[in-house]
Amino acid sequence: MAKKLSSDASKEELDELAALLLQYPDYAFLQEIVLSLKGSKSHFEKDIPKEEVVNNGWEHLAGKLNTAQLSTDPNKDEIETKSNLQKIIYLRKFWMAAAIAIVLISSGLFYYRGYSSKQQLTGSKKIAEVHYGNTSKLILSDGSQVWLNAGSKLTYPEKFSGTQREVTLEGEGFFEVTKNPQLPFLVHAGKVTVRVLGTRFNVKAYSEDPDIETTLISGKVQVILDDDPEKEIVLSPNEKLTVSNTRNSKAVSTDQSNNELKFKLQSLPVASNINIPETAWLSNKLIFNNESLDNVARMLERKYAVHINFQKEELKDEYVTGVFEKENIQQALDVLKMTTHFNYSIEGENVSIF
Repeated sequence: MAKKLSSDASKEELDELAALLLQYPDYAFLQEIVLSLKGSKSHFEKDIPKEEVVNNGWEHLAGKLNTAQLSTDPNKDEIETKSNLQKIIYLRKFWMAAAIAIVLISSGLFYYRGYSSKQQLTGSKKIAEVHYGNTSKLILSDGSQVWLNAGSKLTYPEKFSGTQREVTLEGEGFFEVTKNPQLPFLVHAGKVTVRVLGTRFNVKAYSEDPDIETTLISGKVQVILDDDPEKEIVLSPNEKLTVSNTRNSKAVSTDQSNNELKFKLQSLPVASNINIPETAWLSNKLIFNNESLDNVARMLERKYAVHINFQKEELKDEYVTGVFEKENIQQALDVLKMTTHFNYSIEGENVSIF
């Protein structure tokens, strides 16, 4: 319904929706409520006040519930009658919430896929958090755009002020920074700080991951190692910097001669954003090339909102390659087990690999 209202639905999706509405008349009535709330010109009851359309909808649903209840047992006592009325009131609130949600989605008030996130205000700072299984997009006060991957949190000011623009990222985010040479843009992510003027780049800095990655798509960025501020690495387009996340690294030397243990700079193949593993998540894809099953499991947890437990530790060191887009968690695991010898079980949101 939301895609139809926002004119994003394909002909096949419109045909499927029409068939479903014929099969479920109550949902067809819900669509009329939504059209009324949104003020659609195609709504056939456009001359009837919104309140009347909505109230008639509740009465219609409540009447159907009462009719069904009386037909099965006509001798209901007063307590059960009150219970039914409470159910009707709850249902009314549910349908109202559903209708408003569809209007909000179709109006673009819910950004990106799923937008299951939480925003809160702490002093002059805002915090945006994204749940597992979802991604979201937000626009900062300077016009810069940020896409957040599952399990991520961004802390940013309600309005930038001073001589620079600063945000703090926990998790993964893709940034399109509005160019302003007078106000550098800084992203604090784990053990690194990414300094830019105006560019497009991806930062992956989950606290539970062994590495922090910065991938530059266009423009130029400067990455500063917080524990070695004199060491500044400048990235060019299609380059990725991998920095050891020292909080999780068991043995990382701080000696300057061993910088290769602290960071690695590599060139990426020239391709569109959706075809490289580092930014495939923007198109709801998961691409990994010769990654350990331990790392892939964390990616799957975020994408599918599950918790994966290894019953055999040695399985974490198996290396796998794959691309997932429309697969569910079971299909993804079935593909992985074709090349890696393991079994699995799924109970709700818990996955066991053995």
